[in-house]
Amino acid sequence: MKKTSWLSLTLLFVTYFIFGWKLSEFDVPPHLTWFLAIASILLLSVALSFPLKDTKALMMRWFSSDVGAFISIILGAFVAVIVVAWLHLFVTCLVLTSAGALARLDIQLYGWKNWRAFAVLATISLTGVGLGGAIEFWSKTGRLGIFQW
Repeated sequence: MKKTSWLSLTLLFVTYFIFGWKLSEFDVPPHLTWFLAIASILLLSVALSFPLKDTKALMMRWFSSDVGAFISIILGAFVAVIVVAWLHLFVTCLVLTSAGALARLDIQLYGWKNWRAFAVLATISLTGVGLGGAIEFWSKTGRLGIFQW
């Protein structure tokens, strides 16, 4: 096994820490927000850890038909409008995905198996988002003295 480089895993942790901090600042119902955040973190970890082997064949079959190509163009235009309208949300998702992909590439270079990669990605991501959210919550409520300024 190669020597581990902690830079990408630290970047993943810091990225999710900031995401948790920002997520805790929103004035929306917290239960649904945190449930969706945790579900999306686990879904991204699964997608990065267990890549689909038949993706190319599936996409070629979809684009080979006229109906599939037409639906893809319409759906692509709709997604482009949503990306432009909610650019701040799209950029946040892109940064989180990029940090996860970089960490997954480093984990793949270490020679770790898929389940171990999933465990590392999910643990670091969930720890970062939870710690960021908790520290922001404690600083907002005044329960943590070091963050009162």
